[in-house]
Amino acid sequence: MGMHNRTYWRDDNSGRFGGGGGSYGGGGMSMGLPKPGPAVGGLLITNIVMFVIQHIVPATDVWLTVIPAYWWEAWRYITFQFLHGSVFHILFNMIGLYFLGNYLERAWGAKRFLTFYLVCGAFAGLTHVVLTFLFNWNPDIPLLGASGGVYAVIIACAILFPGIQLILMFFPVPIRFAALLFFIISFLSLLSGDGGGVSHAAHFGGMVLGGAWVWLTPKIKQASADAQAKVQQGVWEKKMRNEQATRAEIDKILDKIKQKGIGSLSNKEKKILQDATEQQRREDARINKL
Repeated sequence: MGMHNRTYWRDDNSGRFGGGGGSYGGGGMSMGLPKPGPAVGGLLITNIVMFVIQHIVPATDVWLTVIPAYWWEAWRYITFQFLHGSVFHILFNMIGLYFLGNYLERAWGAKRFLTFYLVCGAFAGLTHVVLTFLFNWNPDIPLLGASGGVYAVIIACAILFPGIQLILMFFPVPIRFAALLFFIISFLSLLSGDGGGVSHAAHFGGMVLGGAWVWLTPKIKQASADAQAKVQQGVWEKKMRNEQATRAEIDKILDKIKQKGIGSLSNKEKKILQDATEQQRREDARINKL
C-alpha cells in the first residue's frame, strides 16, 4: 500500500509540533523535530527492522502478508502492517506515523493509541480481503504495508486536531481537506477498480474505522453514562419509595402500640418492627464510624 502525494506536517496553532521551543512534549530532538512517544517509537523501529528482515529472508512475505486466499490465518492481519515493498513505501508511511501519530499518542496515551493503530490496520486488511472476494479480484496477491493504520491516524487527527495543516503538493492545506481528499481518492479508485498496485480497499477500510472510532466513541460513552445514570436514578427512586412505605407501616405499628399496647401486635408486625430497629442500629453504627 502507498499514500499518494505524501506530505510533511506542521501545526498552525503553534507553528511547531506541540510548541515548547521546538519540542514535542518536552525533551525535543535536534532540528526542532518532535520526540516520538513509546508507541510511535516502537512502531517505527519495528517497521524498519521488519523491512530489513523481509529483504534478507524472502519467505517473510509468504508467511506474514495478508493473502485473501488464506484469509483465515489471523496473524497476518497484524504482521502485514510491518512489511513494505520499497524504500519509498516505508518512508512515506513512517513519515505519516511519526508526525501525526505523536498527536494521538500524546492525547490518548501509548496503550490506547497502539490499540487504535493496530486494530484499524487489521480492519484495513480485512476490508481488502472482503472486497477481493466481492469484486472477484485475484486472491493470491499479497497485501502489505502500514497505510491502513496511517490513514486511520490521518482521519483521527482531522477530527480531533483540525488546526493541523499538511503541505500537500507544496501547498499548505487544512488536514480535514487533505483527509477528505484522500478518502474520495480511495473511494473512487475502489469503485473504478484502478488499483495501480495500491490497495485502495485497505486505505478506505482504515479511514472508515478510524473515523468511526474517534467520532462514535465519545457518543457511545455518553450514551452509556446516561443509561447508567438512569438506572442508578431508578434504583434510588425505588429505594426511596420502599423506605417511605416502610416508614408509613412502622408509623401505623407505633400508633397501634400507643392505642392498644405491644401485645396487640401480630407476629408479622413484630418482625417488621424488629427489622426496622436492627436496620436503624446498623445505620447508627455506620455513622459513628465516619
